[in-house]
Amino acid sequence: MQTRSYESLFNLVKSLAGVNDFTTEEDSYILNFTNRRFKQAFDAYPFWARYLVAGEARTVDANNVVAFTEAGKTNIGEFQRIHRNQPFDRNSTIEYDFYVTESGASLLNVRSGSSDSVYVTYKKEVPDIVFSSLIPLEFYYFIAHAVYADFLRMDGQNEKAIVEEQIAEQYLDDELGKASIIANTNIVGKKISTYVNRQSR
Repeated sequence: MQTRSYESLFNLVKSLAGVNDFTTEEDSYILNFTNRRFKQAFDAYPFWARYLVAGEARTVDANNVVAFTEAGKTNIGEFQRIHRNQPFDRNSTIEYDFYVTESGASLLNVRSGSSDSVYVTYKKEVPDIVFSSLIPLEFYYFIAHAVYADFLRMDGQNEKAIVEEQIAEQYLDDELGKASIIANTNIVGKKISTYVNRQSR
């Protein structure tokens, strides 16, 4: 999957602003705006391919809770689906209903201690953008124009900011459209409710 450096993003924002350099204080603002807009793009869709982990084995504790964190594994940002066995392979497998608390995902209709592990499909935690970060190409132009809009707004240039915001939203809409088309042919995000997967286990 393609990426661009934060430096490249920063230089694009400078180009949009028509300046050779920002002040040190403005550099910090740009980074803060970038993190804000990155999270906006990240939250806009639950199945961005680069942040989706499908069917990873996770430990279930004695209270039938799957924690957000587990040693040696990526932290879970959002639980999407939980299965008894490896999903998306050849055979269908029972899918658990669950609810999420600060402890993790609490499985429903499971006898206490009946399962040591389950297979979790989840979205990773939103990463923090720093000066050395790589920006996903699918977010790159949205972030650049949205950050420039934020910069214009900070400078009191609200009309120009509205125009840049609209350009940014179009870039994000285009990427969401592409992701949606892919998702329509992908079973990861599709859940079919049947008598079998609703019954007590």
